Amino acid sequence: MNKRILLVDDDAILRSTLRICLETAGYQCIEAKDGYDARVWLENESPDVVVTDHQMPRVTGLELIKTLKNQNNRQAIPVIFYSGQLTVDLKTRALREGACAALEKPFLLQAFLNLVAQACEKTLK
Repeated sequence: MNKRILLVDDDAILRSTLRICLETAGYQCIEAKDGYDARVWLENESPDVVVTDHQMPRVTGLELIKTLKNQNNRQAIPVIFYSGQLTVDLKTRALREGACAALEKPFLLQAFLNLVAQACEKTLK
C-alpha cells in the first residue's frame, strides 16, 4: 500500500493515536501540528490524502482545504475533515470547499480507516 497520509491536528495525543492507527494499517503518516505547518510541508511535498482537524491555531482545517483546492496541482488530493463541533453548516461548507468526507469527533477508528481507504482509492498514484 504505502500511501502517504498528511495528518493535521493541534492535539498531540489524538494526532499520535491516529498516526499509530494509520501506520498499523500500512500507511506512511506525516504529521503537522496545524494548518500552517501543513501548508509549509505541502510547498515541496504531495500526499495521497490529507486528514485534517478544523479547530487549530494559525490556519484552520477549512482554510487548509481552500488552500489545497486553489492550487491546480493539489486539487485532486482527497481531504478528510473532522471536528469536535461539526455542525450541519460546517459539514456543508467543508464538503462544498472540497472535502471528500466530514467526521464528528469522537469517531470510531474503523470508520476513520474505512474513509482513508476510500480516499486512497481516489488517488492515481
